[in-house]
Amino acid sequence: MSSTTPQESDFDLSPGRITELAALADTAATDAKRGWYEISSALTDKRAAADVDAIAIAFDFRLQDRVDGNSNPVFHAAQLTPVAELPTSVADLWANVVGATASAPVRARLHDLLFTLGRQPKHKHAEQACRGYVEVGAGNWGSLYRVRALARALDIARQMNRNDLADDAVKQIIANARESLDSADWQPGVFLRLIGRLVEEKNPPTGVDDLLTEARARYAGDPYVEVDTAMVQRRLAKGDKDALERIDREIVGIWTKAAEASAGLQKLGYLTKAVDYARDHGQIDLLATATTAMQAIGIEDLEMQTFRVPIEIPGEEISKWIGYFTQGDDWRVCLARFADGEQGTPPTGRIDESRAQVETLKKDASLYSMIPHSKIGGDGLPRWEPQNEDDQEEQRLADVELFRMQLYAPLFAKALYEIGFVHQPIREEVEEFFAERTFLPPDMPRVLADALTRYWRQDYEACAYLLAPKIETMLRALARAIDEPVYLTQRKNTPGKYVGLGTLISTLGKHGLDESWGRYLSTLLAGPTGWNLRNELAHGFVDEVSAPMAALLIQAALYVANLVPRADEPPAPEVE
Repeated sequence: MSSTTPQESDFDLSPGRITELAALADTAATDAKRGWYEISSALTDKRAAADVDAIAIAFDFRLQDRVDGNSNPVFHAAQLTPVAELPTSVADLWANVVGATASAPVRARLHDLLFTLGRQPKHKHAEQACRGYVEVGAGNWGSLYRVRALARALDIARQMNRNDLADDAVKQIIANARESLDSADWQPGVFLRLIGRLVEEKNPPTGVDDLLTEARARYAGDPYVEVDTAMVQRRLAKGDKDALERIDREIVGIWTKAAEASAGLQKLGYLTKAVDYARDHGQIDLLATATTAMQAIGIEDLEMQTFRVPIEIPGEEISKWIGYFTQGDDWRVCLARFADGEQGTPPTGRIDESRAQVETLKKDASLYSMIPHSKIGGDGLPRWEPQNEDDQEEQRLADVELFRMQLYAPLFAKALYEIGFVHQPIREEVEEFFAERTFLPPDMPRVLADALTRYWRQDYEACAYLLAPKIETMLRALARAIDEPVYLTQRKNTPGKYVGLGTLISTLGKHGLDESWGRYLSTLLAGPTGWNLRNELAHGFVDEVSAPMAALLIQAALYVANLVPRADEPPAPEVE
């Protein structure tokens, strides 16, 4: 038979053959130390026989990890037929073999499968599975596999209301926890899984709190493990408000103490965790202390390094690329080309190409794609960190866009400078050129002309600070022109205010704003995963405004200045 296809088989259930199969399973289990799969592997060369294959299948399945107190995990393996869908003849074979086997791992697994399937006598299978698992837990298997065996034993005992079996499992769990804690090897994962299962009990056994206190002392050198241990203490405290208050303050203290002994990005990371925990758990005084400590870290204290990767582009290719923007008959034509990016493509690239590149990176640079990383502002303080897979995906996409934008920014900066150098536009004519646009706010032609003039004079700082807030002004005017609300009235103690830049871009996207250009505006100006340049400039966190930075702001402004508001077309009349 196949382990992946349900197919009835006529097995030889004679006493002689059952004894042979039980002996094979017991022998396979003799050298197993790292789980039931080793038993299956030891039977591999004999699986041509259908009945041996049916026995081996029992050890191919994994116990699904317990989630949120799930006390009845199912057996699973992606490539196998679900246990409940296996032929009845397979369960019949297991029921015969389990009565002849002597090995605890074999007995535990076969009885558990039969119990899970509801085979009678169910209570007998449950009892024998529990006893087998406890024996495995007390044996010489790897520590984590013994944890799973004992947790499963306790789950089955509670499911069957067998306090005697539960007591045996609890005693062995405590013994293993003590063994793990006293071991010369560092085994916090083993200890916390064992104690965590006991804490889930309706009435956790005495001594658990003492073990957790010892663990806190043992793992004090690692703030992550110590906090994990304290969180188990917190679960044990349940409704004890005083205990919860004490533990919460201790957890903030763990992160703060770790920060005091650290430097650079690690120190910032620890203080960020202290701030987050204190805020989320109402520790106002500790929140203030941790925040003050975090604010005291300067950007130079982070000890960050800059990595440069040279990219060689032939000079003639650069000249040709820049020439597209500069060789028009009139500066107006050149600015129109510049406003349109690379022939309609923004510096961040087309969104479909960026998404395709993200998928390529997931395959070719999987480690980078899996590791979340936080964004740090110009003041050295953390701005944003992914909280879930959607955030991770957004971060990957923004990283791809940022790379392209930073690659093209110097080229666009050179092209914009050459437009001014070659054509020498007169400032008044530039203002008149923008004044022809009907939908620009009244003051914007002057602002755009001033920004361009300052750029061509290489006064990049004045250009950037003049222009950054005005892009939002233009977007807000566009939203108002299509009757979209842009102002939020006062609500209780929250004063009236305009909607944010990100909301404006999202709103205009519903009315036809090109998604790729919308992504560019967000990544450049307001997106937490991008440069967030509007906010960084407004708060004075940009120490030096470069030509590429100013050029991108001008390009974004020129693109928005060319947008024409268009209300949604009314729905077609219904046909009678």
